Amino acid sequence: MFERPTMALPRVDDDPVIVWTEAERPVRLVYRLARWRVEGDPEPLREVPESLYHPLITHPTERTAGWRCRVRSADSRRTLVLALRRDGALWRAEELPE
Repeated sequence: MFERPTMALPRVDDDPVIVWTEAERPVRLVYRLARWRVEGDPEPLREVPESLYHPLITHPTERTAGWRCRVRSADSRRTLVLALRRDGALWRAEELPE
């Protein structure tokens, strides 16, 4: 009689990532509801914006689209390699193979 509407919950992967930075580089983050620390120096992810692709432009300007970094969980049990990218004002994370 009283049915509850079923609602699809968003996947945790689709949730924004909270990133703390120092000198514009990530140093810690919250990903999948867990705390992580960046190990070593993160590598910038360089991309060429679509608007700069043109046959007459031989050396388009690259921009830093995000960071590739190895992170360790707060309990030091797990490590991951993540690609952190800006999505407007939010951050998104993609797990990469080690």
